[in-house]
Order: sequence, then C-alpha cells, then structure tokens
Amino acid sequence: MKIIKNMHERYLPAIAFWLANGLFMNWTPYSIKHGFLRKFCGVKIGKKSSICAYCFITGYKIEIGENTAINRFTYLDGRVPLKIGNNVNISHYVIIQTLTHDPQNPDFVCLEKPVRIEDHVWLGTRAIICPGVTIGEGAVVAAGAVVTRDVPPYTIVAGNPARAIKERNRDLRYRTSYFPLFDTDIQ
Repeated sequence: MKIIKNMHERYLPAIAFWLANGLFMNWTPYSIKHGFLRKFCGVKIGKKSSICAYCFITGYKIEIGENTAINRFTYLDGRVPLKIGNNVNISHYVIIQTLTHDPQNPDFVCLEKPVRIEDHVWLGTRAIICPGVTIGEGAVVAAGAVVTRDVPPYTIVAGNPARAIKERNRDLRYRTSYFPLFDTDIQ
C-alpha cells in the first residue's frame, strides 16, 4: 500500500511536471502545451493567455487569468497558491517563488507563502517576486527588481529591494494577446 501511495503522491506528479517542463513547454504548440498543463499539472489558464517556451512550472496551485502573457524562461512556483490576474505581462526570465526557508531556524524549515499578482501588472525582465508578496492592480516591477514586500496598486517599483519610484497611469484599457509564431518574437 505504501508503494502505491508513494507512486500516486510523488512519482506521478514528478513525471507530469518532468514531461511538462522537458517536452511540452519547449516543443509543442500552445494548445497542446496548455492542454497538458491543465489536464496533468492542474494549472488553471484563462482564455487568450499564453505561456511561452522554456518556462519552468512546478506545483498544482497555479491560477492564471485571461489575456495574460508569460514570456520565455519564467519560473512559476505553484507549490503554494500562485494567482496571476487578467492582462498581466510577465517578461523574460522572471522568477516567482512561493516557498522559502527560515535561515535562523536550526532545522532550516520551509516557509510557505502565497503570491498574488493582480490585473494589468507588468513584471520586467529578470524581476524576482519573493514568497508572500502581492503586486497590486496596474503596478509595474522594473527589470531586475527584487520584490520582498507588497506593491501598492498603480505603483512603479525598481531596485533591490524594490522601492516605489513613481505612479502609473490608472487609465489602462489594453488586453494582452501574445502568441508569437513558433515561440519567436514574430507575431
């Protein structure tokens, strides 16, 4: 019984994510990639949202809204709830973490902290979103920023750690649609 339970709880999910990240994320059209992620990895993907090639996805607790673009080489950690809203633009090489460790704990315990990214957010290239952070509606995280605490709505942040540098226009009407041909930048 323990072998069957271990197979169901560890090996089948590991195989599903191994296939998702090693094969489906890199070598299949959007419809097949998204279908596999939905059916075998439990990722909720809204209408007209795209996850580009070479992303690394882990965990069954990822929810992506509509018209959201997740660009190449992004890391999505869904082992703890990760909720991404509508019309979100996630640039290349972004890292979104939901787990960390307590460096002061003698047992190096794992800390689980959900992440929420609200509607019309833009995460710049190589931004890092740390566990437990909420990025408010319409906020912008500049390229290379390390976000360690919540970002208020319509705020532009930059730096390490990320700090507010200005306000963003609140009149956002765009709908993201990003399905580049053969996962190139050609649309």
